[in-house]
Amino acid sequence: MDAGLAGLLGGVIGAAVGALGATASAWITGRKAEQQAKILAEAQVGHVRLQIDADRTRALHESRKAAYVAFAEGWRLVHETLREADIKLGGIEASDPPEEREERRQAARRLWNEARALEHRLGRLMSTVYVEGPSQMQDASQEASGALVPYFGAVMDWLHAIDNGTETPQHSEEAGRAGGDAHSKLLDFLYAASDTVSPDLSAPTRTQSCP
Repeated sequence: MDAGLAGLLGGVIGAAVGALGATASAWITGRKAEQQAKILAEAQVGHVRLQIDADRTRALHESRKAAYVAFAEGWRLVHETLREADIKLGGIEASDPPEEREERRQAARRLWNEARALEHRLGRLMSTVYVEGPSQMQDASQEASGALVPYFGAVMDWLHAIDNGTETPQHSEEAGRAGGDAHSKLLDFLYAASDTVSPDLSAPTRTQSCP
């Protein structure tokens, strides 16, 4: 092989190797860029999913909070109305003039009936709590609602006793006890609601008190 041909072949081979090296380098660079883009895209998708989950959790908590607050406010209306009837009956003395006794007795009966109507509305609010969940809130709402039943009964027994002129201090004591026991169940409901909508917060030790 003469020197001219050898030089020509060397030039061709060198050009080919150079082109191959450039192609390989471009392929590697493109592959790295593709991998980086994929990693970036996956990270963005992960971030979006986390944001969606956070928004969904926040919306669920807000929806539940609204249901719990509505139930608690409805419960308080029932309890406070019964309490007003309780107070009316407590103001009746055996020595009061008949017309005064009758006026307070009728006022207490109207308040008792008003509380009963409010209790029907409370049932609808409890249904919303059942839909929102979770199960511990369903139980807590049922217990709070059920605790009003003895209070209704105690006030009505007292009212019947006044109707018959047979009231005793025990009627007042039973009504007060039933009202206090009912209120403690509302506190249980509120504590459970707080834990449900703020699951990451450690619940402090709570002391129940009656009004």
